[in-house]
Amino acid sequence: MHHIGFSLTRIEPGRIEGEMDLPEFTRQQLGFLHGGVTATVADIVAGFAAYSLTPLDKHVVTADINIMYYKPGIGSRLKAIGQVKKAGSRLHFCESEIWVLNAQGEWELIARSTSTMAVIG
Repeated sequence: MHHIGFSLTRIEPGRIEGEMDLPEFTRQQLGFLHGGVTATVADIVAGFAAYSLTPLDKHVVTADINIMYYKPGIGSRLKAIGQVKKAGSRLHFCESEIWVLNAQGEWELIARSTSTMAVIG
């Protein structure tokens, strides 16, 4: 999270938001945001959203994640939103959205993910 420059900007029970600039090292050979960075950020916000609803003596780990890429990430900044859609005692079902600030100054949805976070500990 810190290595790529991603920071949390909003923390609520079951919902996490964060942002980061998109320096050159986050881009692939055509200049688009690398899919691995997109997936990493989707996993981070989903995991923290799940953790925000987990008892203090427990932790969460990713049991399953599915990323859907809608368009190339072309822009200067990324915003990610993670939400718990259904919380359980053993599993939390989450969704994430990844947005990029484009050259026109508008946020574009570039990817979504669904994930299952397992409660452990």
